[in-house]
Amino acid sequence: MKILLNLLPARLIRIAGRLQFRFPILRKPINFIGQSLSGKGVIQRGAGKGLRFDARGCNPGYLAGTSEPLEQDLILEYSVSGAVVYDIGANAGFYATIAARLVGATGTVYAFEPTPELAVRARSNAALNGLDNLEVIEAAVSQQDGTVNFRVGPSHVNNSIASSVSDENTIRVQSVRLDTFVASHRAPSLLLIDAEGAEMEVLESGLETISRCRPVIMVEVHWLGPSFIDYFEQTLKPLGYLGSTYDGKPLCSEQVRYHALLVPDRLGLDN
Repeated sequence: MKILLNLLPARLIRIAGRLQFRFPILRKPINFIGQSLSGKGVIQRGAGKGLRFDARGCNPGYLAGTSEPLEQDLILEYSVSGAVVYDIGANAGFYATIAARLVGATGTVYAFEPTPELAVRARSNAALNGLDNLEVIEAAVSQQDGTVNFRVGPSHVNNSIASSVSDENTIRVQSVRLDTFVASHRAPSLLLIDAEGAEMEVLESGLETISRCRPVIMVEVHWLGPSFIDYFEQTLKPLGYLGSTYDGKPLCSEQVRYHALLVPDRLGLDN
């Protein structure tokens, strides 16, 4: 498997990963092929190169090191020594593990993952690399403290908070507001958010923290289109945030999946 991952061009692996979002009919065959390539091993490329990782059943781009290269570059930039990173929707801990190595012994990474199986996997991946500064929080981040409905989808990328119990795949999980958690833990300098459509709810739960601590925010926007831009303009921009995509383009108003980088305008505040 390691040999095959090294032979496959990084661009080809990334294209295959994106196709499942553009063409849902391809999701099952792409996931089947991807899962046959995923297993236990060493990350081959990118910011996590050399880390040991159990990617069974997850994105093949994890072990290949090709998953979201722009996100990896930004994590390298902002996960400086001593930083505090919150990874909300951590999955098996790919980005959390990378960040934990980068922030070092004086830094901390909190990985929030409500799916029981994935929370166990994230803890295991931290242990595989001796990363005592990575703590897995088995909970969703939402606007309420307590419990919420959570749907476990056919693929790990489909797991999300649910408004009601729709079928046997909906479970109850622990939930915490970001502001509540920060009250008794180190405050974030970097927020990574991948909440499968609940990203504005996550942000809303932490507005006091965001206003006071002004962390860099990296968020995956899931087909929210104008509503996310409106939220940014009305809520985050007044707090002094600048918004763009990971590659520096304007925030997207179309109903597509994309990544937004929200950075506090420290120069503007100084003036």
